[in-house]
Amino acid sequence: MRREARLKLECAHLYPGVEPGVWESAGVLADRVLSARLLRPSNGFVLSDRALAVEHFEFRGGTRQRASASAQAPASVAADPRAARVEGVGSGPEF
Repeated sequence: MRREARLKLECAHLYPGVEPGVWESAGVLADRVLSARLLRPSNGFVLSDRALAVEHFEFRGGTRQRASASAQAPASVAADPRAARVEGVGSGPEF
């Protein structure tokens, strides 16, 4: 089963456009929440290390916690993100 999340009713005022109590794909919902925060910043709201705060959302299905990105990436990429670049792509203007 895919990971799903739903907004708690008491936190609905913090997430305009997200219907409380409706189960949605956690990944899709996280994208929507982050996009809204970037497009309409709120005074006093600080993004945390999670897009969907456990205090504001309920979860079901999937896995409880996945490994961090650095644990999944090869050591060279985790140590230096530039190592993942394809040669000639993103290396600046060519003259």
